[in-house]
Amino acid sequence: MTDEDSNVLLLNAQDIHDCTDITGLLDVLARGYRASARTPDKVPARHVIEHPAHQAFSLFMPAVLPESQIMGIKVSSFFPGNSRRGLPAINGAVLLLEPDTGRLQAMLDGSALTALRTAAMSALVTDRLCPLAQPTLAVLGAGVQARAHIRAIAAIRTLRWVRVVARDMDRCRAFALTMSEQIGVPVEAVKSVAQALVDADIVCTTTSHDTSSPLVMAHQLKPGVHINAIGGSTVHACEVDPGLLGQALIHVDDPQAAMRESGEISQALARSLITPTQVMGLEALLQEPALSWVAATSYFRCVGHASQDMLVARHLYAAALERQLGKRCDYLTSSRKNLTQVRGQHAPNGEG
Repeated sequence: MTDEDSNVLLLNAQDIHDCTDITGLLDVLARGYRASARTPDKVPARHVIEHPAHQAFSLFMPAVLPESQIMGIKVSSFFPGNSRRGLPAINGAVLLLEPDTGRLQAMLDGSALTALRTAAMSALVTDRLCPLAQPTLAVLGAGVQARAHIRAIAAIRTLRWVRVVARDMDRCRAFALTMSEQIGVPVEAVKSVAQALVDADIVCTTTSHDTSSPLVMAHQLKPGVHINAIGGSTVHACEVDPGLLGQALIHVDDPQAAMRESGEISQALARSLITPTQVMGLEALLQEPALSWVAATSYFRCVGHASQDMLVARHLYAAALERQLGKRCDYLTSSRKNLTQVRGQHAPNGEG
């Protein structure tokens, strides 16, 4: 191992964007999910620390994936008031560790990785549940997750048009213009959720909604629509009408977590609109070759799972090494050497 190999690789948001291949990432996530069904991963329940004074919370999510030889932890905080300070609402980092030694291999921007992972999971499920080759897309929100979802869905489908709605109309218009230039598809900023949903084949909700009053009502949606529910980060938040779930195929990345943490699912269960057996994981959906699903209204809630973050982190790490992206940091190694030298100078007989 060379000195450079022992350095930590730092990947910021731009590095992550530059080494992202959505198609390749979808294959990695699908294989990883199937592998976890064969060999249970060592993924403890994520630890949540709430910050009531800021109506915020922090997540600590470790994972060891034996079959994939991956180990690491994600630390992520959600502070909704950050927008008033000109800061991102989601901040954090993913630490990727060498499974044979425990050595820190890489540190990746947590916000960028989370957006990419979430959008990739949505695209993976959408690819199986939306049979249309040229669908239309409605997106609620104009932030990091909205951007990542538009890019990811555009990578798996030839979109006819995209409509975006957000609280700030000026920001929404600027966002729509930027996204239209990036994906080469008409992206329109509209003034209401109802306008955005008209004739939409795919809906992505990526908001910071925090109340039990739904943003998306069942009567606003066409039959056979597919919904990726992403925002609404607490169990009290409902982006989508829980009544819709009784009429839809429900898929989640983590059934137990979804029943605890998803506002729509917990409300639908509490009102006996659905049963726990209807909240399905992705095992059958991600079988290879893909099953032929009957076109139907479908709903996917991604609550997030540390195994997904680690799979994405390892994929990005390998891509960054291949493309020589990111920055090497020898600060930890240098500090350790310097500390040894200092101790040697002060210890009697050279003993520290």
